[in-house]
Amino acid sequence: MRDWDFNGQLVKTLRISCFILAFLCAALILRPRDPMVWGFLIGVAAGMWNAFFLGRRLHAIVSLAAPQANARMKGGFAMRLSIVVAVLFFVYRTGWISLLATAAGMIAVPCVFTFGALCVSLNPQAGKTER
Repeated sequence: MRDWDFNGQLVKTLRISCFILAFLCAALILRPRDPMVWGFLIGVAAGMWNAFFLGRRLHAIVSLAAPQANARMKGGFAMRLSIVVAVLFFVYRTGWISLLATAAGMIAVPCVFTFGALCVSLNPQAGKTER
């Protein structure tokens, strides 16, 4: 059984999310006042931000003892949750950006990560190289 490559999966997720973000930026050129596109773009960007810093935090706590690692993860969760609340509050206060599209964009990044991890776990030959 091989170990799961969390960092590789995170890089793939962020790369796919960058393509989604680029597509949304191109869509903004065609429809600059569309609240759904703006909301999804802001949501995907916030989701990418949270995923990137989750990966950094996990990489930093690998060598810590369990109580310290637990405390650092709780702090990171609180920071990421506050970012989600702050982004949703900002979008709500603007009034013209779609709040539901923003929430969907935030959920899109973890869904891409989960779908990619599922595909790797269902196909055990993925990622192996021939020697």
